[in-house]
Amino acid sequence: MTAIAIIAHVPLASALHDCATHVYGNLENFVFFDIEPDVDPEQKVAEITGQLRSLADKNNAVLVLADLGGATPANIGARAVQILQKSGIQAHILSGTNACMILNAIRYRDKPLEELCESVFEGGKKGMKCIDLAKDQ
Repeated sequence: MTAIAIIAHVPLASALHDCATHVYGNLENFVFFDIEPDVDPEQKVAEITGQLRSLADKNNAVLVLADLGGATPANIGARAVQILQKSGIQAHILSGTNACMILNAIRYRDKPLEELCESVFEGGKKGMKCIDLAKDQ
């Protein structure tokens, strides 16, 4: 089973975590990291890497879901994933996270990591809809 981590600007990571636990209840190997504006990136990378390494010891892989690619949380997550990969741990990071992506990550976390990433992206795309209320009137 893949461990799942959300890393995002404060308070988005905790809010997305709360959303997922509202749907699925309490989950093992599911963590979040809210990144404060004044964070020390090096210190946060070390902290997150340590926590993800301990999750990886219990699981086959780690999937990190970040809010905005290229932003500080995603950069911190990418560095942590890179460190994990260099130590032989299967790890990936995906950005642009929405609630549907997280729910799919949880639902399909038993799949191999590459297949899991595909399912997460599909869930994210299917969850995006243009709701035009004017057409219904």
